[in-house]
Amino acid sequence: MKRDFIWSVILLLKRKWLVLSFFILSLILVVAYAVTLFVLPGHITLLAGEDYTISIRSPLFLQAFTDSSMLKLTYMDHEAAHAFERPYKIICTDEGQAEMEVKMLGFIPVKTIEVRSIPSQKVLVCGFPVGIRLKTSGVMIINVSSVVLNDGNKVSPAEKAGLLAGDIIISAGGKSIESIRDLISVIENSDGKDIPLTYIRQNSKYDTSVRPIKSAEDTQYRIGIWVRDSSAGIGTLTFIDPESNVYGALGHGISDIDTGSLLQVGSGQLMKSNIKSIKKGIKGTPGELEGDFLSMNQVIGDIELNSNFGVYGRLSDSFIHPKGRPISIGSHSLVRVGKASILACVRGNTVEEFEIEIQKIAKWDLGSTKNMVIRITDRRLLEATGGIVQGMSGSPIIQDGRLIGAVTHVFINDPERGYGVFIESMLEQAKSVAAKNYAHPKASGF
Repeated sequence: MKRDFIWSVILLLKRKWLVLSFFILSLILVVAYAVTLFVLPGHITLLAGEDYTISIRSPLFLQAFTDSSMLKLTYMDHEAAHAFERPYKIICTDEGQAEMEVKMLGFIPVKTIEVRSIPSQKVLVCGFPVGIRLKTSGVMIINVSSVVLNDGNKVSPAEKAGLLAGDIIISAGGKSIESIRDLISVIENSDGKDIPLTYIRQNSKYDTSVRPIKSAEDTQYRIGIWVRDSSAGIGTLTFIDPESNVYGALGHGISDIDTGSLLQVGSGQLMKSNIKSIKKGIKGTPGELEGDFLSMNQVIGDIELNSNFGVYGRLSDSFIHPKGRPISIGSHSLVRVGKASILACVRGNTVEEFEIEIQKIAKWDLGSTKNMVIRITDRRLLEATGGIVQGMSGSPIIQDGRLIGAVTHVFINDPERGYGVFIESMLEQAKSVAAKNYAHPKASGF
């Protein structure tokens, strides 16, 4: 009896151990599967004709397959460092898109990787400062205010009409609004009658009407808004496409300082600039390159596009590319953590190369301008600027002899570090500008 009881206990413990072992094994497999999904990229961008190595490391015995004729996969078992690693060499024979399937045990689907092949090309890498003068399309509302009446009360015609800061007024009273002066003229000539307005909010167009009120402060008709129709500053030219003469600069869009909204381009000019002085960056306060372009009055190109990934346009026919050198581009899939460099100008118009370190890479979010975390390691640049400063946006990032991106932002509390954007995101914008047919801008002074 006692022996039977002992055997029953032993059998029960064995069953519990088997159940626990199965549970632990299942948990390990689930964790391994989840980690594999996270680690494996959802998309890869390659240069047509060039090879790329992807190493699949997982205890799930994964293999890669493709049905695409433009995609060639070669398993390189001699380069595997351990039993759970399966390295593949990928070559895209043509431009386009294809899919690569990753499967467990050769037949259980785990993940589909989108492979995009872009043309291998060379651009002129720059790094020199430029002045940017931008005229918006329409006028942007930066603040909605009130109008003081004769009895001292305040009313807000704009607020009543549903207008908000960040809205862009493109027409009023049936007339196209190109400047602040245009809007003032319509309001002053309204005689206090309703004015039909068309405005843009977050890329959508809306219609409303507003009734101007005569202000007790100056007897002028007003609707209670503060507006802006232009912006100016300096940045860094990243690259020039020598075939189309299209350039890319800044790496991030120009937004209104008050509303944060991306400015819509009506017209704009790219101007020659020099760095006159530097305000060093410190923790909590971003530094700044102080440039001079207004006194030089030399227009070197136009601005056609202000996007989230920078400003773009064509250089004038008479503009000579200063010190731009041909360089091959590198896709985001080639970017790695480690040493790199940037091109920047911190005195006059002399471009220098400075050492940096790429610390983190976010390859899964190509819609962002914060794809890389970089840190300035070059003592020369740190002594001159304190790190990344305003005006360095657009400074080219180079790794392994390729142009891989541009500087976009600085960490306010750590000026030695900042963000960078992948170059292919900027090239896509430049491509859209190059596809448009219009006359090259002429250099001029004014």
